[in-house]
Amino acid sequence: MATVARCLGASLVSAALAQQVGQLSQEHHIPMSVESCKRAGGCTTEETQIVMDMQWRWIHNKDAYNNCLPGEFWDKDLCPDPKTCSQNCAMEGVDEKGYTENYKAWPVERGIKLEFPNAPRVYMLDGEDKYKMFKLKNKEFTFDVDLSSLPCGMNAALYFIEMDEHGDKSGLNPGGAKYGAGYCDAQCPHMRYIRGEANLLDWEQTHSAMNPDGEILTGGHDGRYGYCCAEMDILEANTAAGVYTAHPCSEEKQAVCEGKEQCGDREEGLTGYCDKDGCGFSSYRMGDKQFWGPGQDFAVDTSKPMTIITQFVTHDNTDDGDLVDIRRLYLQDGKLFKNSQASVLEGGGDSLTDSMCNEQNKAFNQTSNGYKDAGGMKTMGEALGRGMVLSMSIWEDSFGRMLWLDGEKSRFDEDPNTLGVKRGPCPFKYGTHEDTTEYAKAHGSMSATFTNVRYGDLDSTYSLI
Repeated sequence: MATVARCLGASLVSAALAQQVGQLSQEHHIPMSVESCKRAGGCTTEETQIVMDMQWRWIHNKDAYNNCLPGEFWDKDLCPDPKTCSQNCAMEGVDEKGYTENYKAWPVERGIKLEFPNAPRVYMLDGEDKYKMFKLKNKEFTFDVDLSSLPCGMNAALYFIEMDEHGDKSGLNPGGAKYGAGYCDAQCPHMRYIRGEANLLDWEQTHSAMNPDGEILTGGHDGRYGYCCAEMDILEANTAAGVYTAHPCSEEKQAVCEGKEQCGDREEGLTGYCDKDGCGFSSYRMGDKQFWGPGQDFAVDTSKPMTIITQFVTHDNTDDGDLVDIRRLYLQDGKLFKNSQASVLEGGGDSLTDSMCNEQNKAFNQTSNGYKDAGGMKTMGEALGRGMVLSMSIWEDSFGRMLWLDGEKSRFDEDPNTLGVKRGPCPFKYGTHEDTTEYAKAHGSMSATFTNVRYGDLDSTYSLI
C-alpha cells in the first residue's frame, strides 16, 4: 500500500505547472501569541500567525477575474485538464479587511474568534511561509475556548493534522503554507488541488449517500484523489456535547489515495489508509450526562469560557517513547476537573488508551476497528512525534446534522437505548442549516473563540494560569 501511495503522489506532481498565486490582493495573516512552557523555567511567548485554508479562497484565471470553478463544475475553457487548469488558475490573497469583514475571522487578545457561517478553517504559521509544527509526545497542549453560543448541530473544532510543514510548496505550488495549501486529514478529503495540481478528474460524477433518515441523496462533486494524513481532534464540541478523538493512519505523513480500498468507505467497512471513525472520548456517550453542558448543574459549564488541557503520555515518560495514553483535564473558575469516567465500560477509565479504545469498539458493537487496523496509539504517537499542524474551525453539517457528535441517535434505525448510540441530548431531527440559521436569528450570532494556547512539558501549562 505504501508503494501505491508513493506512485500516486508522483503522478500528481509530474505536471510542469500548478495553481498560481494571485496578484489582486495582498495576503494578510492574523497575529497570535502562544506560549512554550517548561516545568523548570516557566513559559516563554512565541509569535505566530493564522492563515485561512486555500479552499475558501477565490480561484480565478491568473490574468483576469473569471472563476475557475464558477458553479458545480470547473470552467471547461480554463480547466480542460488538470495540467492546463493549474497553469491558468490562481488562488487569491486575502487582505486584513477580507479576513474580518468577509470571512468573519477576528483577531482577539492572544487568539482568534471565528464567526459562523463565514469563518474559514484556519491554520497556525511559524513565520510567513511555513506551518508551526507541534511535537507533542510526552507533552501537553492547553488552550481556552468560548463556545457558549453554539447549539446542537454546531461544531467548534481545534485539532492537529500531519500536513506538510511548507504546505507542499514547490514549483507546482508556489503559494504553499503562506496561502493555506496542503490540507489533509483522516477523512482523506478530495481537495480541489492536491500538491499543486487540480483534482478535477472524475469531477462530473455525483455522490450518492444515505442520510440519517435512510434516504439516498445524490449531489455534489469530488475529484478522483483524496489526501490522507493522521488527525488528532483535541476538541469537537458545542454546548450540548463534546469529544476528543485519535485518528491514526497506516501511511506516514501525507498519502494520496484513489478508490475505496485506499481512501476508505464506512458503509462497506473499509478503513483505507486512515481511521475515519477514530477512537474518541465523549463524556455523554461514556455514561456521564452531567459532565458537559450549559449551566451550573454540569461539572463543565459550557455557557462560560473554559481551559482544556490534553496530555500525551508515553510508556517511558520520554519524547522518544511510545504513546500509550491521551489524558484530559479541564480548568474553569479556578477549579481543576479530571475527565469523567467511562462508566458504561467494564474496564472504566477516563482517558484514551488502546485497551479502552478496543473495549469501547466491542461494547458498542462496531462492525470494524479502523483504529486498531491503522496502528492504534503507537501509530498516532509517531505522527505526533514527527510534528503536526494546528487547525481551528467552526462548522455545521446539514447532511448528517452533527448527530455523530451530539445526537440521541445517528441513524433512523438505531435504538437510543442501545449502548453507545446516544452521543448527546440533541433531537434526531435537529441540526440542519435551516435549524442553525433560525437559532442565530433568535439568539444572535454564533462563534467560537480560541485563546491562550500553551504547550510544553507535562503539568507545565496550566499551573501558571
